[in-house]
Amino acid sequence: MATYLIGDLHGHYSEFERLLIGAGLCNENLKWSGGTDHLWLMGDFFDRGASGIKCIELTMRLQQEAQADGGGVQSLLGNHELMILCAYQFKERMTDSGGSVFDQWLRWGGIEADLEGFTEEHAVWIRTLPAMALVGDALLIHADAMMYVNHGTTIERVNNSFFDLMASSDLPAWEAALSSFSEHMAFSSLAHTGRKRAEQLLSLFGGELLVHGHTPIPYARQIEAEDVTEAWRYAGDRCLNVDGGMYLGSPGFVHRLH
Repeated sequence: MATYLIGDLHGHYSEFERLLIGAGLCNENLKWSGGTDHLWLMGDFFDRGASGIKCIELTMRLQQEAQADGGGVQSLLGNHELMILCAYQFKERMTDSGGSVFDQWLRWGGIEADLEGFTEEHAVWIRTLPAMALVGDALLIHADAMMYVNHGTTIERVNNSFFDLMASSDLPAWEAALSSFSEHMAFSSLAHTGRKRAEQLLSLFGGELLVHGHTPIPYARQIEAEDVTEAWRYAGDRCLNVDGGMYLGSPGFVHRLH
């Protein structure tokens, strides 16, 4: 049994198909063919590409097919899932900063076609997604950020904090949580501070390797997106970035977690 990771899709459905088939996780008919293997999506199905709904619906179907074969397809909660869920639940509510939640969501980068196709079935599925998970000795989180500690000091508490948020009607709490996702590159700072932050999270939540998406590798490394074809290991080998930046032009990749 192997575990595979795919970073932020951002609505790039055709690339998603290509990666799944290329890794042998799906056949040409897009049916699960990974057997007992496991696939983790790192969150951010939506925005910047036109087919977020198709990405999430394929993932939902493969989740059922993989489970029937003794495998697994799972996803983390990304900030763009929180964003569209917020718009879905509070669309006409007014924000403290002025304007409706829908207007705010558009400023966040929301794509109207995704919200038009968004259903309660999608909302129910998103509300089950964990914010973090320990897979073997790898701690999986969506964002390269320290804000997770504001939600708890164990994986269970962090996940329950986000579950509670997604079940609540406290719009200011939603906005605060979404604002906290503006943090990027917390583990790749100058000197040793980035590595120390990564090690603090690993010490707190468990694991030897911190795996994330959120910040595209082309941005983090200041390289051309089309040259990004594999994950980036950094911070003294304690961190692994798997967001290739498909919406920037990377072909994307599937990373096998060892």
